[in-house]
Amino acid sequence: MSGDIVFFDLPGKDAEATAKFWQSLFGWEFKEGNFPGYSMIHGPSPMGGFPHGDTSKFPRVYFGVDDLDAATERIRELGGTAGETVTIPSGKFANCVDDQGVEFSIFQAAGA
Repeated sequence: MSGDIVFFDLPGKDAEATAKFWQSLFGWEFKEGNFPGYSMIHGPSPMGGFPHGDTSKFPRVYFGVDDLDAATERIRELGGTAGETVTIPSGKFANCVDDQGVEFSIFQAAGA
């Protein structure tokens, strides 16, 4: 398990205002994502995403793993929770919570 941050989601309830703020601050580009209501954020490293209408208060980070199933099992062994696996064109991920209530996600790239 690498644990490197490989992606992030940036919340924002107003899509236009959110994109304008971050474009003005960092020069990031917001482009249409793989499905309606989602934009990809080009510019930062790692690249990010923007789920339109997300009212969360904090960005969500995605940590890279080599084996999503083994990682979700380990999270549960350590007292955390791991949600259902979601498959997308670039791989698969699971939203998780550690044993202290901190939300995060894990991601396994396609072909890994």
